[in-house]
Amino acid sequence: MFNNGSNKVTASQQVIKETNLKRVFSLIEKRDGISRAEIASLTGLSPTTVSSLAEEMVAKSMIYEAGPGELSTSGRKPILLKVNPRGGCIVAVDLQPGSFNLGCFDLTCRPVHEINIKIQDFRNLGNMVCSETEKIVKECGYEREALIGICIGAPGIIDRSRHRIVSSTILPIDRTSAFYDEITESFPGIAVDLMNESSLSAYTEKVFNKELAGIENLLFIDVHEGIGAGIIINGKIYEGADSLAGEFGHVSIDVNGPLCKCGSRGCLEVMANIPALVKDVETTHGKILVDDSPVDYDKRFSIIANGYKEEGRFRNEVETTANYIAYGINSAVNLMNPGAVVIGGKIKLMGEGFLEKVRSVINRIGLYKDRDMKILLSQYNGNPVTAGGARHIFNELFEVSE
Repeated sequence: MFNNGSNKVTASQQVIKETNLKRVFSLIEKRDGISRAEIASLTGLSPTTVSSLAEEMVAKSMIYEAGPGELSTSGRKPILLKVNPRGGCIVAVDLQPGSFNLGCFDLTCRPVHEINIKIQDFRNLGNMVCSETEKIVKECGYEREALIGICIGAPGIIDRSRHRIVSSTILPIDRTSAFYDEITESFPGIAVDLMNESSLSAYTEKVFNKELAGIENLLFIDVHEGIGAGIIINGKIYEGADSLAGEFGHVSIDVNGPLCKCGSRGCLEVMANIPALVKDVETTHGKILVDDSPVDYDKRFSIIANGYKEEGRFRNEVETTANYIAYGINSAVNLMNPGAVVIGGKIKLMGEGFLEKVRSVINRIGLYKDRDMKILLSQYNGNPVTAGGARHIFNELFEVSE
């Protein structure tokens, strides 16, 4: 997004300028209306330097002059600077079984548009992400040059240093896939990142969930076809020594339980994921039909969730799942001691009754009965993977701390 300067500018001078540009831009973004004088005071940069940097960003349409601000004393009112949402865009990708969601976000990280793309062969993933990225950027009214970053969220174990999905029990993809390389080759000079989807969802909770204000350590439990966890420590995504932290679904709660794809037995992912719940319900109550006709998987789960919330149906099966998840959370809490646990993914459709069952089990079995810890259902209404991906890559680019 920033140019490389003329040949007369030394490399060290250019680095300083880029650093100052990021500092000033991140401050404008965070304050959402700030004067040049305030920027100079907060950063320690000279007024001349701030004005020069601001003018450069105005010329590039990254920021704009929003009009005069308030002044406590007499004199000329300062002109406030704000981020121009149309000054750039970010694309975030949420990989799913059989498809991927693709979202375009403006320069304030607000969603502009999101679509779902079906995919039959994940060997074509790189090319499809590239072509669909080109389309959505154009459809949202941006030039290709306005794209500043792409973030991909995936369910699975990710080698962050090599940008590879090592393995996934959800996606037909492994470390042999070079889709990341295909994307970076198609978008040279654009920041591209590949991260675990649960980590991005956790980041969304940290950034957007007002109930978590002031909480710097939290655990996000993500229950879909698989089960994962996103971990935030000291306000930042925690990925572990080899980026393998958060494999919550492969915590075993029954050593004699069913075999998991990972090779262990009794993993939460095979005992408490959404397919396991649907199977348990249909084993007891029979195949879920609508007007005597079969319905797809998502519809069957929706019927179970609504039946439980509205009529208390399927209570035994749903609360067995809640019990499993609570035991898993309790183990994680004993290790991590977070300030909050947020439960998200499809399971949040079960509602407050499900949450209360999880809470009651943890209160019963927890080591510390008076622990000051929140246990919440996610209230984020958009796609937390793409939202977290957009915000993560924005903060990395502009060195913003939440």
